[in-house]
Amino acid sequence: MHQRKIEVAASVLNADFSKWQEWLPQLEKAKVERIQFDIMDGKYVPNTGINKKTIAELRPHTKLFFESHLMVEKPEGYVKEFAENGTGLLLFHVETTKKPIELIGSIQASGMKAGIAVNNRTPAEKIFPYLEKVDLALVMSVEAGSGGQKFNPAALEKIKALRQEIEMGGFGCKIEVDGGINAETAGQCVAAGADVLVAGTFLFIHPKVIFEAVKGLRKA
Repeated sequence: MHQRKIEVAASVLNADFSKWQEWLPQLEKAKVERIQFDIMDGKYVPNTGINKKTIAELRPHTKLFFESHLMVEKPEGYVKEFAENGTGLLLFHVETTKKPIELIGSIQASGMKAGIAVNNRTPAEKIFPYLEKVDLALVMSVEAGSGGQKFNPAALEKIKALRQEIEMGGFGCKIEVDGGINAETAGQCVAAGADVLVAGTFLFIHPKVIFEAVKGLRKA
């Protein structure tokens, strides 16, 4: 039985922001630990994500922790803006920068926590050198860029590899998994070593039962 505290991050990529006054209180009632915002530039991934202004607009209405997942080229240019819009943790993909160590330092110096992500086709080993410095390692269990995709079981081996590396090094880095998370796949990810479960479609497909959906994830 795992001893780690499992956190739930609500991905609001496909949430209806015109109805935030309906779903935000439900996320609070369900006591999700985080809200995740997907930021896309249409270059690193073909789609565009949440409007950056939305984060600043939502910030005064909740005390929930905000993390922003950058699926963009040149993430260095986003640090200052996101430090100012209420983001508590900023995630970037390892392939998007030539100077990951400097970027991690810049994010943390700005007052945010730093996270590094591996996309669906990226080996977990790519981020091993940075686990000592980051606060979060994100494993994508779908191809980054759009919601509603089916969970890729290959992500489980990446989670196991990261868990082993983190425990061997004695690092404080948490492991987050994002993509196709539901009551079934959540249990598999937790067993593999995940700390944080990102759920979007699973939570918002029936916005009136978010509380029950989160409860289902916590049983993982």
